[in-house]
Amino acid sequence: MYEMRAESIADRCQLLWHVIAKDTTFSTLCGSLLNPDQTPPPEADPAAERYCAPCMTAFSRAVHAFGTPSE
Repeated sequence: MYEMRAESIADRCQLLWHVIAKDTTFSTLCGSLLNPDQTPPPEADPAAERYCAPCMTAFSRAVHAFGTPSE
C-alpha cells in the first residue's frame, strides 16, 4: 500500500503532497527525502495544497503496471 505525506513549502503556508515509496518511511516516489520531524502546519490554507507531479506520475505507472482487478 502507498501512503501520502505532506511537505511544508513556501514559508510553511503551503503543502506539497508526495507519495511515499513502499516499504520506506521517508523516501518519496519522486526521489525526495522527507524530514521525519516535519509535520504540516495547522495554519496551512487548504487552497494552497498541491500534489507532486513526479510522484503522481510514478504512482500512476505503478498502478497500471500492476493491472486492474477483473470484475
